[in-house]
Amino acid sequence: MNAEDLCYTPAADLRTQLEKRAISVEDLVGSVLEQVSTLNGPLNAIVAERAEAAMAEAVAAGQGAPEPRPPLWGIPCTVKDLTETADLPTTFGSRAFAGHQAGFDAEIVRRIRRAGAIIVGKTNTPEFGLRPTTENLLYGPTRNPWNLAHNPGGSSGGSAAAVAAGMGPLSQGTDGGGSIRNPASCCRLVGLKPTRGRVPAAPASYEVWAGLSTDGPIARTVRDVALLLDVIAGPVPGEPYGLPAPSASFESACDRPPGSLRVAFTVAPPHGEVHPDVAEVVRRAAGALEEMGHQVSEAAPDLSGLRDAFKTIIAGNAPTLVDGMDPARLTELEPSTLSLLLHGQTVDAATYCRAVNLIRKRGAEIMGFWKQYDVLLTPAMTRLPPALGSIPSAYDVETIWREISDLGAFTYPFNLTGQPGISLPGGWSREGRLPVGIQLVGAYGDETGILGLAAAYEQACPWSAERPGFDGGAAAQMSPVEAL
Repeated sequence: MNAEDLCYTPAADLRTQLEKRAISVEDLVGSVLEQVSTLNGPLNAIVAERAEAAMAEAVAAGQGAPEPRPPLWGIPCTVKDLTETADLPTTFGSRAFAGHQAGFDAEIVRRIRRAGAIIVGKTNTPEFGLRPTTENLLYGPTRNPWNLAHNPGGSSGGSAAAVAAGMGPLSQGTDGGGSIRNPASCCRLVGLKPTRGRVPAAPASYEVWAGLSTDGPIARTVRDVALLLDVIAGPVPGEPYGLPAPSASFESACDRPPGSLRVAFTVAPPHGEVHPDVAEVVRRAAGALEEMGHQVSEAAPDLSGLRDAFKTIIAGNAPTLVDGMDPARLTELEPSTLSLLLHGQTVDAATYCRAVNLIRKRGAEIMGFWKQYDVLLTPAMTRLPPALGSIPSAYDVETIWREISDLGAFTYPFNLTGQPGISLPGGWSREGRLPVGIQLVGAYGDETGILGLAAAYEQACPWSAERPGFDGGAAAQMSPVEAL
């Protein structure tokens, strides 16, 4: 297996090859680091590298695996720059936090390291994860490996671009309204937003955005997503929504036939419009699921009336992002971030509590739909992958919020309900041949169900062998900040 093939091999297959000693950890990590060196300049997916430390860990791992062998032993991985790491800067994509060192690992980073993974770097994000595209004034925009004129989505766009470009088969992302599923859709990947409480946010926070935001995996295959979820899932003391572990591993769900499921699908968003190419891809996916033996019908829960509560909760939390910051540095925040922060200062406690109560009540109503159906199929995004610079940082709070909620009209409602959703490659647009993703939403706590269906869908409609044609040469002279 040559170096490029290693970079695009799924983590589960790499695990098997490492166990058989068909490949070495040193060769694997070395190949990925060479891929980063070749492609990351024009893509700008990884913003903090640890090549020397990663290679030293690979050499140490090459001395022999411990017994029992950790599940990610020797597998290269990246971490989003919203997530704390002890040995790399955590800047939140903000000039106001340039060079910031958290000094500790987030709990999920500890789990990834304990599982034997080798972290090769931190990935780009919009400032504080507050835009649906990965562009910021600290590092510049990240480019989509499938089309360099487009963005990989956000806010986990750096993670998605890194995986799509072969810079490690696994990445960690965060999702507060679609920030894992949106980039997975843009980059022809699999991205899972777990059920609320499945993955801890400790120790920096035990609750993010009233439980709307969660960490989750991004990978090229469904099995790889399940593999990483097995590593990062599980409660910690103090978690307000902690869920017990399932009776079997999430990875094992990929091997169990899902049976004949009741699948509802919709291309009608609660607000805004759906691009016709996106609607076409979802309808084709519905047809494929029907051919697989599932009972498919066009139906949807009522997702209306949630947008204002979503905005209130995010805005109400925004001022906490700069707790302890020198007030003089507020001028370094991007205009859209500052606008949201200032709006958040007008959200009083009663208004905030009403918004939280509303989403809990509406969430219970929406989840009743899953008594009639097992899975809901929707677009992962209402639009095609955005062009670079099309959602600028100069937007005010009302404009940026309309962009966030319209683009994620099928994703953010399930952050509010807490249900699991997985984005899968669905097809390509007629306009510009850009990746288009679909979303499967399961009942609360039922990652196992949607992983099983997603794995079966992947088998029927495979995608993981495809690679972007980008080789690093075409845009080698492009400055990452020119698009801003």
